[in-house]
Amino acid sequence: MIQTNDELLADRIAAIGQRVLDGGSVSRDDALALTRASGDELYDLFYWANKIRIRFVGRQVKFCSIVTGKVGACSEDCGYCSQSKHHTTHVSPEKMTVEQMSAAADEAIKNGASSFGIVNSGRGPTDRELDWLEPFFKKTVEQGKVRPCATLGELTPEHARRLKAMGVKRINHNLETSERFFPNVVSTHTYADRKRTIEAAKAAGLSICSGGIFGMGEVWQDRLDVAFELRELGADVVPINFLNAIQGTPIYAKTEPLEPMEALQIIAVFRFILPDRELKIAGGREKILRDMQSWIFYAGGSSFLIGNYLTTFGRSPKDDHQMLKDLGLNYTTFDEVEHEAEPATATANGPGHPIADAANSLMTRKRDALVTLPVMQGE
Repeated sequence: MIQTNDELLADRIAAIGQRVLDGGSVSRDDALALTRASGDELYDLFYWANKIRIRFVGRQVKFCSIVTGKVGACSEDCGYCSQSKHHTTHVSPEKMTVEQMSAAADEAIKNGASSFGIVNSGRGPTDRELDWLEPFFKKTVEQGKVRPCATLGELTPEHARRLKAMGVKRINHNLETSERFFPNVVSTHTYADRKRTIEAAKAAGLSICSGGIFGMGEVWQDRLDVAFELRELGADVVPINFLNAIQGTPIYAKTEPLEPMEALQIIAVFRFILPDRELKIAGGREKILRDMQSWIFYAGGSSFLIGNYLTTFGRSPKDDHQMLKDLGLNYTTFDEVEHEAEPATATANGPGHPIADAANSLMTRKRDALVTLPVMQGE
């Protein structure tokens, strides 16, 4: 009996998957083979990605929440970003108080988040901005209920050490895309600049959260470049964002949204290449995956943002808890305690929802507007 090409690829996916389960690694040629999966082969890919997730990360998932400490008026010209001062979008500059950030952290803890990040627009933090953030981070460390994280743009070695000293546990700074494709997206700083920040944060003893945005016009070659670069850099958490193009940004109307199955394939391929890392499904989840959001775990994802995203609303934390409950999945908190999903105790309506119980939400500082929480993208 002669095997068809489909059968040969399915066999190769299985062989690569078993090798990863046995402790082996994925080569560039292996990864390219995984990107060729289509039709029924995608289900083979997801099957093995899920087994790899369970073997190396476990069945439990994690939540992460973030809030914009400073939003808008960014000096950088990232083509996807509505916070850039180079683009005309719905975003207006704002800044939170320490009290507002602390209240938002409390809300994130209530919803089960294991990590909570402050995200600032701009090229990088000033000493004065670090002075402003320090009381929040120290208070959060003292409470010991959530991992304090920061997305502040480019960091000098001195700033990275100071953040470590004030209690920050993890720095997010995404590569965004491949070195090859990077100039098509950003011109005000370089890919090498982004790598330097990751290296400075790692040298300071900070955990590294770094990933990319997919659907900006890149090809599979670029996506694989990102995955292998992150493996080399030793990222602990890898956010996978799907472009939700915002009107007023240069990339708006220039790209077609990813199809759900392609988005899931990206997650699965990253799981093969990064078997033991936390794959965080972040921006664009609802927009791109639609009814297939629950498949992120079957495709290899192990955590996701609960709450809002870059400058768009996310769905209700209650709905996300219900999704986990329906799937029979538990989540773990900062103290590594496992919990059953509880839709009844999660925030009943998404931040910014125009009814009474959402009015007190500090996860959103601008109700009835689009500006909310940014995905952790080092802008």
